[in-house]
Amino acid sequence: MKNSNKLATVFSILALSSGSIWFGSYVSRLLITYQMFESTETVLKSYITNDNLQAIIQTNYPLVNLTFFSYIIFIVSFTIFLITTKLRLKENGWLFIVALIIYLTLPFECILLSIDLKLISLFLNEQFASKKVLELIVERISVLNSFPIILILSYLAIPFFLIVKPFKLKNSNEN
Repeated sequence: MKNSNKLATVFSILALSSGSIWFGSYVSRLLITYQMFESTETVLKSYITNDNLQAIIQTNYPLVNLTFFSYIIFIVSFTIFLITTKLRLKENGWLFIVALIIYLTLPFECILLSIDLKLISLFLNEQFASKKVLELIVERISVLNSFPIILILSYLAIPFFLIVKPFKLKNSNEN
């Protein structure tokens, strides 16, 4: 990134770090959440009882907060990076593809974030074992059924684009 200024560099580092934190916590959260239910339907597994359900949901609470706030920081810092950088999307196809991945998945992730916001408000009221929390978790799974898999696969392509930087136009001034 020879052509970037210091502000763009700061926001690119912030976007990369918050995006990495979000992605890791997102995958962890999915693994914990999907392990609670049977593989074919949204019925709790037999070993989950009312006694241990509260502890499982409390384990999920930090991941809900982390995914919610790190995603917001990621989107804001990436947007500011795109505005402040001297890299142009027309000349850097890799950056255009990364921006497409991020902004095309944004509306779907916002739907899931609205459910997360309801979860956070319930968690703040310390209602970890309520039926409403379980209903919101099931709603989050069923609203956009296969979207998390598509999101994970799409975001796994981003490091490739950041490292290889394909589809970059070469200027006539560069040798």
